[in-house]
Amino acid sequence: MAGEPREFGPYRLIRRLGVGGMAETFEAARLGEGGFEQRVCLKRVLPAFGDDEEFVARFQREARLAARLRHTHIVGVIDAGDVDGSHYMALELVDGVDLRSLLRSSPEQKLDPETVALIAIDLAYALEHAHATLVHRDISPSNILLSRSGEAKLADFGIAKAIENAKVTASRTAKGKIPYMAPEQMRAESVDGRADLFSLGVVMFEAVGGVRPFDGMHDVETMQRVLDGKRLRLEDVAPGTPSTLAAIIDRLLVIDRESRTRSAQQLLEELAEIAPPPSTRRALASRIETQCGGPETRLHVRVSEERDTELTALPAGVDRARSAKPPPRRRLALALPALFVAAVLVAVFMLVQRHSPETAPAAEAASPATVADAAAELPPPSPAAPNTQSKPSAPAIASSTGTGEPDTQSSTGASVDPPLVAPTPPPVAPARGWVRVVVEPWGNVWIDGRYFGRAPVRARLNTGRHVIQAGRELPSERRVVRVQPGARKEVQLTLGAE
Repeated sequence: MAGEPREFGPYRLIRRLGVGGMAETFEAARLGEGGFEQRVCLKRVLPAFGDDEEFVARFQREARLAARLRHTHIVGVIDAGDVDGSHYMALELVDGVDLRSLLRSSPEQKLDPETVALIAIDLAYALEHAHATLVHRDISPSNILLSRSGEAKLADFGIAKAIENAKVTASRTAKGKIPYMAPEQMRAESVDGRADLFSLGVVMFEAVGGVRPFDGMHDVETMQRVLDGKRLRLEDVAPGTPSTLAAIIDRLLVIDRESRTRSAQQLLEELAEIAPPPSTRRALASRIETQCGGPETRLHVRVSEERDTELTALPAGVDRARSAKPPPRRRLALALPALFVAAVLVAVFMLVQRHSPETAPAAEAASPATVADAAAELPPPSPAAPNTQSKPSAPAIASSTGTGEPDTQSSTGASVDPPLVAPTPPPVAPARGWVRVVVEPWGNVWIDGRYFGRAPVRARLNTGRHVIQAGRELPSERRVVRVQPGARKEVQLTLGAE
């Protein structure tokens, strides 16, 4: 977002989430009166598509259709429009990760069958609701979002249809989508809900087996394998898969759509036989919570901390450190009382030292012998005010025995008040250094498990050892650094391509 305006129509752009072949996405805030603020995912069409009138008309039409979908397992469309010719769509912001990121962080890049069945049930409910209005056409792990509650939500309804006939090259938009595309879609035939079911079958196969069923050496070979029906067998790549789940996936991947699972409702009926217990969703939610950084990184917590945090790791265009500090006049007003108290304490200490007998040199601490001599010259306590031997409120000087116990008696046994000593200086703030984190080609940054935002990140850290992590939705690369007092260090991490 460097060099871009913070404001975009009724929205304030917080941080850039990513960019695809058709649009770039941001975390944004929709502002209203009385301090109202709603966080959304703002999808903004790239300029190359914005100049295509046919595409813009299709984009607007599909946005209106998608806005009609209201379902707990569908990412809702909140708003759509344009700002100075830049077309956008505001979507529900899901606090969690996408399925692609979850698979990449999983052992062997696959999930247990119970979790796959749970996600499939959520998505089948979403498709059952949506197919009365429109077909998704672009189901893939990156469009399946998983919230911290363990719920699966399907995103980007209607986007694929809007870009099908765009005048600009569509090769970028198909990248990574071909392995999930139904054969009738590859042949440019009319599609219905069964095309989405085929794509969901590919996703389920990948999530259970760790590989995609039709993958070839390149996109052309993958397309040919899909059209010919040549694929891996789930029992070969994941022999422990329950037979009922494997049979459900096999029926979704039938090439002839007339023989394929006919509807999302039928899929739900089949999945009901293997519906996992509630503990499966709780386990999934716990895992997503942990991988997102814990409860302190939840969206509502992070938003509340953005204005008062002193961290200097900022999205471009947002200066939290500056806004977190009080203005100069306020800082001066807060400091004056402390300075006055410190000056009074110093003056009292100097006055006592000037009138004390046999005052030790200022550069030396009073020894036990000096204290005993001073106590011997003091008059005995008055009978009217007997010494109760109560604990002194001022710090006592340790005795020369090395026991660390307070020594409030002279060498003659007479009780004495403890001598006045200099006030304890305030604790010294820990030394700090600066770390700048760069992620290539792009990514987010976590330091010591705390989310810092989109790279590049600049953070002021205490001296010592720190763990730097980088990733897209989840941390995937890790580096340990040691910060020296006053030093500046740059850390560069490289992430693989999407």
